[in-house]
Parts: sequence; structure tokens; C-alpha cells
Amino acid sequence: MTGHADGEDLAKVKVHVTFFKDYAAKTRTTDDLTLIELRERIMNASAREKDKLPWLKLTSFGNRRSINGSLRHDANVTEITGIELDYDDENIAFDDALKAVSELGISALVYTSPSHTPDAPRWRILAPTSKPRPPDARAKLVARLNGALKSKLGAQTIAANESFTLSQAYYYGWVNKPDRDHRAEVTTGDFIDQRDDLAQFEIMGAKAADQTSAVGSDPLSDYSDRYGAKRGKTDEELFALLKQSRATPGKGWREPMLLFIGSTVGKGWSDFQIKSACAPYSDGGIDDPDIQELIDYTRKKFGKPEPDQAESGDATSAGPKVAVDPVDLWGKFVPPSLPRGLLPDVIERFAHDQGMDMGADMSAIAVSALAVCAGAIPDSVRLQVKRHNTGWFEAARLWVVLVGPPSSKKSPIMTAAARPLRRIDADQARDYADQRAVYDKLPKEEKLKTNPPKQVRSILQDTTIEAAQDVAKDSPDGLLCFQDELSGWFGSMDKYSAGRGSAKDRAFWLEAFNGSTYSVQRVGRGVVYIENLSISLIGGIQPEPIRKIADEAVDDGLLQRVLPIMVSPAKAGRDEAASPVVAEYNALIRDLHCLGNATLRFDEGAQAYRQELELKHQKLLSLEFVHGKLGAHLGKYDGIFARLCVIWHCTENMVGFGDIPAAISEATARRVGAFLHGFLLPHAMAFYTTVLGLSNDHDCVTAVAGYILSHGLTNITNRDLKRGDRVMRRLSPEAGLAVFEQLEAFGWLERTPSRLRGAPTHWTINPAVHQKFAERAKAEAARRAEVRQTIADVLGTGVEP
Repeated sequence: MTGHADGEDLAKVKVHVTFFKDYAAKTRTTDDLTLIELRERIMNASAREKDKLPWLKLTSFGNRRSINGSLRHDANVTEITGIELDYDDENIAFDDALKAVSELGISALVYTSPSHTPDAPRWRILAPTSKPRPPDARAKLVARLNGALKSKLGAQTIAANESFTLSQAYYYGWVNKPDRDHRAEVTTGDFIDQRDDLAQFEIMGAKAADQTSAVGSDPLSDYSDRYGAKRGKTDEELFALLKQSRATPGKGWREPMLLFIGSTVGKGWSDFQIKSACAPYSDGGIDDPDIQELIDYTRKKFGKPEPDQAESGDATSAGPKVAVDPVDLWGKFVPPSLPRGLLPDVIERFAHDQGMDMGADMSAIAVSALAVCAGAIPDSVRLQVKRHNTGWFEAARLWVVLVGPPSSKKSPIMTAAARPLRRIDADQARDYADQRAVYDKLPKEEKLKTNPPKQVRSILQDTTIEAAQDVAKDSPDGLLCFQDELSGWFGSMDKYSAGRGSAKDRAFWLEAFNGSTYSVQRVGRGVVYIENLSISLIGGIQPEPIRKIADEAVDDGLLQRVLPIMVSPAKAGRDEAASPVVAEYNALIRDLHCLGNATLRFDEGAQAYRQELELKHQKLLSLEFVHGKLGAHLGKYDGIFARLCVIWHCTENMVGFGDIPAAISEATARRVGAFLHGFLLPHAMAFYTTVLGLSNDHDCVTAVAGYILSHGLTNITNRDLKRGDRVMRRLSPEAGLAVFEQLEAFGWLERTPSRLRGAPTHWTINPAVHQKFAERAKAEAARRAEVRQTIADVLGTGVEP
């Protein structure tokens, strides 16, 4: 196949297809078909049950058979003639997928899977290549199409795990059932391997590190090529495979589990040892038939019979021994100081100069200045985040919270940063007052014909939601909410609990963070329509109030939208004449406020880097297991990154009065990414782990950890919880399991399956715990002994009548 597959040539260009009559794939047929002919074959194939349907693959296979006699395995692939992309997430309709492929200009056949229904859409894409390609080219082409569709459709998941398996074949045809709606359509365009302009999406569409493919063929066929014939996996690597297997959805769990079993069989483990190690990570426990099947397959594959029990050692020692450094559950995470060379130049110099003058934390000044810039930049300046997704725009909108003691000078910091925007707001207030005075003096007849002046403002301070709505409806470019003490701001949302409820107020602020249209209807006020509800936020609060707010407030994500900055205690300042940078900063805020309409986009390098960060943020979401609020905060980082890019770009690239270039450079994006991950993320970690507690149930976790240390335990079960303090005794079995799982995540425990069927899971203590926290163990034992003695003294002392 060569050339462009336009509509005229579509009936002539053929693709080599291999067909299998069933899953066993012990026989095959091949044919060279046009996409139209292949469509007809798919539409004409039918069966009463799905497993009776035939299979197809855009691949040429050799004659090398697997141990089961199958021709369909990775080592037998000689070349590919196209790629297949399988979608089974059941959210994106077939018509939407067809439209996206067509708009991409790809020559392809899109057809519904046999299990597809209109309410649960599943479909596949067959995209031929211009000529036969080597097998190692397939993964990149699948990633190319996957990434392009993810961008086009605005979805996080398109290609199922199986799409990345080299030899994975697919059912075709339809099942004769009333709820099926079988379709197949051909799109015209270029061959996927000739679309190098789509290579930019390969990073976004690549298979994630923790994403595994279904073992539909022979995943150990190239084990030696991938991992080395003599390379033995360490215990840490073996343990990682088990955890990866448990975390992988669908049938993808089999590959990491099979790699684990392959390694342990090679190490000479017995079947019982392997099953004992796998038991906590399989649904069927130690007697899981799927695990036994994989063990039998592996032993036959490598010719490794089960060793004698006497040679294999004590079966109870099964499982990898994890040498991990346990987390200090009582430690304090110290956030970094302000980095140099990442911030826009004026803001960096302003923060350092004002920090020296005030004796205040430069980090807090810098991030406060960023919040003020966000409030100054009009929402008419917005960034189209993805190249092809025209529904996702971000404006410069930030919520910044300074967290620190009263001595940290939070109020002077925020006041200094907001001063130039306050002046703009004062000018707007005076203009409104003058215009209102003129309007109020108009005759009644003329007033009816004249629109009242708009109350355009830039600063919103202590106010009710109703008043904020009145200001916001006349300020579509956005506002900065300045809250000297945020505890009052949070508290104001609960003051109507007997009537309207705080949920309405919180919903207002959630919409204000997102930036969108907003309408409300009130008795006596009628309908209030806000064209663009957009509010940035800057405020300060002390650690204790914010901890109480986090514990008591409804967990609707409001708190997780803020960027917390841990403010250091203030020092002695200096008394010098104002630096010229203060005037530069004032001019910058006024210039930003005057920016005109602009739609920004990332250049190619910046877009690729954004996709790289998106994958990184997805991995960070695993922290949600340890701390739910921290995980929810990290889930906002894709949007926060884009908003910060708008601020960096606008502050550094104003060409003339009100104008900025449209393209955000890769260099700017990388500086923003470094600031987000090297500065803002550590501050968030410090806030969520130190102020709010390292985990969701930090008091319970530390109580159990202290009990382990004080009693020198080597194993622990739910029964031990009932021997602990009041916090531990109140834990239900489910809550106790959650605590144990969090301690496992922190490197304190390791699951140890019980040898008795149905018995609860035991947990082995990491020996490093007692070594690392030996001094704390002594202090914890002494504290508990003192408590016991105090209670005994009180109860043993009689009181004379």
C-alpha cells in the first residue's frame, strides 16, 4: 500500500489482514482487502454468542507456535500492516468517535464491538499503514492515534490496555441480540504512519508506566529480550510487580503477575511460596485458580518443575522482603524558600526587595503578587489549553492562602502586593459614584430611557454573597477578593445554616473559581445574571483555624482549590528609601489591567511539555489514597499550570499598550512547571501533611504507630488494636484495615497472609521501623508508663469523707 488514501483510491488500496476463527488461533487465513471490502466482511459476520465470532488482525504472522500451539503471539509477528485501537470505556458515542477520526483526516475503519450497545458504547478503529512496517513501529503509531483522539475528544482514556499489545487480535461481526446496534464506517484520509504532524500526541497517548496490556497471547515469549536471561529481579522489584498487578484494572493485572511468577519460579520458589506471596494481591486468596494456572503455565514454559519442599526452604518465608525507609509520621515537612530565576523578573525583584524592607517571607510576597496579577489580567485574555479541544480555556485566576502565625506579617504582605490594584479599584469606585450622581439627577422620564451606570470594580472585600453578585455582574473581567482573615470568609458561609444553608454560598464560590456564567433568582430581587463570574482570592489564616475548618466543613473541594503558602516567621526589616522596583510593579499591574482581548495557545514545545506534565499529575493522584484532600488538590494542577502560564506570559511579553503575542513558548511553560512542582507542590505537601495531618486519619495512624514502637511489635493484627489506647479501641475492623493500609503505604507494614483459610490478614512490621525510631520508642514507652502510673495514683488515693 502506498500513497494517499483519498476517496477515489479508497476502493483500490488494500490492506493485508489475518483472520483467526477463534481465540486459540491454531489456524489462520489471510486476505488483502480494501477498507470497504473489510467493512462488508465485518457487517456480514454474526453469531448467537460473542465467543463464536471470528478474530482479525492487521498483521502478518510467521509459523512459530507458542507452547499451546497458538500462532498469535508477539514473537511470531513478522510485520504490521496497520494498527487497531480498542475503546471500551462506554462513555464516548460511536458517532463522536467517527467524527473525530474523520476530522483528523485518517484513513480508517471504525466499527462497533460485539458487546456495544447505544447506552454503553464500545468501538474499534482499524487504521492501515502505507506499507508493511516492522513490529516495533506499532506502539508509537497506537500512541499517536490515541493521543490525537484524547486531545480531540477531551477524554483522559481512549485506548484500552489491549491496544498496546503487539499480537492482540479482535472479534469482528455482531451478536444477534435485540439491544445491539452494530455499525461500521470508513473514513478517508492519510495513512497513520505518514501523519508526522500528529507525532506531537505520542507522549500524551503513550502507554502509562502502570498500564499493562492483556495477556491474550504469550507475554513471556520475549522475556529474555526485555529483561535479560540472567538478570534476577530484586525483592523491591518483585514487590512492585505485585502492587502493580493489584492496581491495574481489567485483564491487565495478568502481565505484572506473570512477570512476578516468572521471576520467582526462576529463583526456585515453591508453588506454596508463590501463592502465599500473591494471595494479598489476588481476589481468590491463596487458592486463586488463576494464580495456579499462571504458575503451571510458567513452569511448563521454562521447564521448571516445582522444587522439593525440603530444597525450597520454609514455606512461611515466602514473599519479597521489602527494605524500605519508613516515613517519619511525626516529622515536619519544611517547604522550600523562594527560588531564583523562575518567576517573572519584576515580581521576583519586588518580592526580594519588599521582603528585605519588611523583614517578611519573600515567598509569601511573591505568590501574593501573582494573585494580584491574576486579579488584574482581564478574563478576556484566556488560554486554549489543548490544541484541538476548543472547549477548555483557562484565564489567569488564582486562589492564594497564606498560612502562618500572627507574627508572620501576613496582612502587611498582602497589603503591599495588592496596593496598586487597590488604587485602580478606588479610581473605579470614584468614577461609578460620579456617574451615579449624574444618573440620579436625571428627570424621571429621561432616567427610564437611560441605562444606569455599571459598578465595575477590581477589588472585593468583606461583603455578603448578594452584594458580591451585584458587583460581579458588572465586572466581567474578574475581581480579586481580598480577605485579611480567611476564617471569617469561611465562617460567613455557615451563617445561614438555619435557612438557605451554606451550600448555596459555597456553590457561588466554586463557580467563581471556575469562571462561568451564573444566574440566581431571589424573591424581591428578581433574576441576577452574571455574564462571567470570575474571582481570584488572596487571604491569610493561622494553622489552627484552617485545621478546624478542614475538619468541620463539607468536603466539596473548596479548600482544595487554594494554593497554600506556609509563611515563615517575620524578622527585623530595614529602613531605606523605596526601591525603583516598587514603581515597576505598580506599572505592571496597571498595564495588565489594560490588556485587550487575546486567545493564547501553547507552541509545539510547550504543548508537548504540558502533555508530559499531565501524565506526571496523573501519577501524583495516587497520593489520594494516603490523603484524600491532598489528592483532590493535586487534581487541579493541570488547570493551575495553564493559569500560571497566562500570568507568566502576560507579565513578560507585553508588546505595546494592551497587546501580547498569542503563542506561549516552551521556555515559559518549563519555568512555570518548575515553579509549580519545585515550589508550590512542596508548600502544598507541607500544608496537607503538617497542618492537616499526614494522612486521612492521622491521629489513628500515629496512635497505632506509637503502640508498635512502645511494645516492640514484629507483627500486628486487628486484635492488637483492642489492646491499645482509646483512639485505637474505637476503630472498627474496617477502619483498622484502612489504618494498616496507610501504614503499609508509609513503609511501616507489609501484608502477610494467614496460613489458615478465612483468617484475617496479618501485618509484618518493617524492622527498619524499630531501628529508625528507637529513641522515639523509648519516649513513647515512657509516656505510656507515666500515663498508667498517673491513673493508678489517682484511682488508688482514697478521699476521706
